[in-house]
Amino acid sequence: MICADDRRAYWTALGWPCRRLAPDTGFYLVDDTHGLTLRNAAARDHGRGLRLDLGDAEIARRIASGRRSPLAQAIGLRRHREPRLLDTTCGLGRDSATLAALGARVTALERHPVLHALLDDALTRARAEPGGPQWLANWQTLVHADAIRWLEARPAAPAFDVIYIDPMFAAPRRKAAPQKALAWLNALVGIDIDADRLLAAACSRAGRQVVVKQHARAQPLALPDRQVRAKAVRFDIYLTGG
Repeated sequence: MICADDRRAYWTALGWPCRRLAPDTGFYLVDDTHGLTLRNAAARDHGRGLRLDLGDAEIARRIASGRRSPLAQAIGLRRHREPRLLDTTCGLGRDSATLAALGARVTALERHPVLHALLDDALTRARAEPGGPQWLANWQTLVHADAIRWLEARPAAPAFDVIYIDPMFAAPRRKAAPQKALAWLNALVGIDIDADRLLAAACSRAGRQVVVKQHARAQPLALPDRQVRAKAVRFDIYLTGG
């Protein structure tokens, strides 16, 4: 972590030691007046870095697709306008933001400490911005937690209508290089090897259904009840209730 002197005590209290110079290798965080940024020492001049912005063009494009988008159809937003939704693998926050904007009441979990810090910073900046998007009220909570343990510790009575899982898998062969954000996310977090356990935990706690986002050609974690397909991804749906 690289931060100003007046922020050193804050980050140290959270267990993030601050330093004045960038490391020679690996990822590191920079906290400045623009917000929290992830940088990579291997990038040329350490690059512009990755700062999450919940109002960026990619999220706006997804929101503009409305309830007819494959994601919204998989969640069931045309029939159920304001579902209680748990995003167990929040990642870059794009799907949570999109679903909150389309009416879902979102609780988001992220277990990786760096991603959680970036998400928390993005939410804080968005909520502090005058005239920020009204949908932020629908993103109710962001929790730093392992989703399997978090779900198993909850009562069996469902608190969420839909539980959403977007696990990190090894990407299938593709012609185009992945976006920097996705490439860095993969390098930082690695592959989720416990996605099948997460699906089982989610199915025991979801009131209506569990939705798993997959690459279009990936094998499903288990036989789904139905699927919604998009060009590059697929949503496997597991029904758990009414």
